[in-house]
Amino acid sequence: MPDRKPIVPPGLSANPAFSPGVQVGNLLYVSGQVAQDGEGNTVGIGDAGAQTRQIMSRIQTIVEAAGATMQDVVKITTFLVNIDDYPAFSQVRSEAFPADPPASSTVVVAGLVRPEFLVEVEAVVRVP
Repeated sequence: MPDRKPIVPPGLSANPAFSPGVQVGNLLYVSGQVAQDGEGNTVGIGDAGAQTRQIMSRIQTIVEAAGATMQDVVKITTFLVNIDDYPAFSQVRSEAFPADPPASSTVVVAGLVRPEFLVEVEAVVRVP
């Protein structure tokens, strides 16, 4: 098995329980991201669009730290607390991936790790 390399970009709030990303060979697995700023504060409370925008920014930071771009994202999985937030999420997803979007799954869940989080997104990336 190729070497396993944690990707921990500066400026992301640290969590000792997991790495923001792990690269194995030319694949990068991005952990589920939620709407937090660099200090761990929630961004966009009550606003799924604002939360998704923050999440996509966090994913981009992790992807770029591994030497890839958002165009290299091949799959995302999204967890939504409320299906009514799907249009706001979908709008921001289309901004993050304006051409040739990645494969995508969306799952409606009863809740996320903290009640103020409305959206969580994880990704798989092919690192060139």
